[in-house]
Amino acid sequence: MLSISDLTKTYGTFRALDSISFSAEAGKICGIVGPNGAGKTTTIRIILGILGSNAGTITYNGTDIKDIPRSAFGYLPEERGLYKQSTVNETLLYLGSLKTGNTKQLKSDIDGWLERFHIPDYKYKKVEELSKGNQQKIQFIASVIHDPELLIIDEPLSGLDPLNQELFKDIVQELRSKGKTILFCTHQLPIAEVLCDSVIMLNKGTIALSGAMSDILRSGSSDVIIEFSSMQSQELPTSYQKVTEHQWIVQSDHASMQDIVSQASEYGEIVSINPYRPTLLSIFRQHIDIEEEAHQ
Repeated sequence: MLSISDLTKTYGTFRALDSISFSAEAGKICGIVGPNGAGKTTTIRIILGILGSNAGTITYNGTDIKDIPRSAFGYLPEERGLYKQSTVNETLLYLGSLKTGNTKQLKSDIDGWLERFHIPDYKYKKVEELSKGNQQKIQFIASVIHDPELLIIDEPLSGLDPLNQELFKDIVQELRSKGKTILFCTHQLPIAEVLCDSVIMLNKGTIALSGAMSDILRSGSSDVIIEFSSMQSQELPTSYQKVTEHQWIVQSDHASMQDIVSQASEYGEIVSINPYRPTLLSIFRQHIDIEEEAHQ
């Protein structure tokens, strides 16, 4: 388990991180989400030892993170970090050799990963000859080629088309099933919602919300969604939020189902009433001031 306790990072009077605490379990995917400037990248860089912290502790399986061998980590940064003039094989051999001395196994693993990503023919192509999406595949392979215990991936789906996004998600889930501890940092909330077991929502250097993804989605609302076959009026109370022409989300405000049905019947003929399951995006909007962030 990766455990972060009271982590604080300041730049002068600015607090990039303000005493945040969370944990990520082995065999689980922990999502880190938040608007730009929330502290996601700062958190990752401190975990990896790229930045120092002003306060707090980070341990991995009870050991201070500074005492964990670098070979235990795999990191896929958001920015490209490949040598464009080198071939794919040269790049992966070099980056892999920084974490493992078993060259024979490394060569075999390179072939296996290129096959897994359906790009074995690119082995001797220069990195600059590859598309943005295929470069992202190579960068991901570089982050896992040494079989790390802890994998940190920052915006991993950048540049990938929908089919390759699905392939990537399958591979990340396979790594989870092998017991890897995975931190998944992304702006793509719909993907985080289906892929992550837990989530940390950062905002202005603090944790706005955290917990198991299933619990967060389940507890996010007690509202219902009502579908009408016909509407007598579009002038509904403010507790009604329009989804489509005939579908409305109704804020329950702890009202009984009988009262909700009775009131809704005044506005049209009801076809169905179902619990409303909020998305991670809708919950994100409840906890993050989007307009304020946009002006910063």
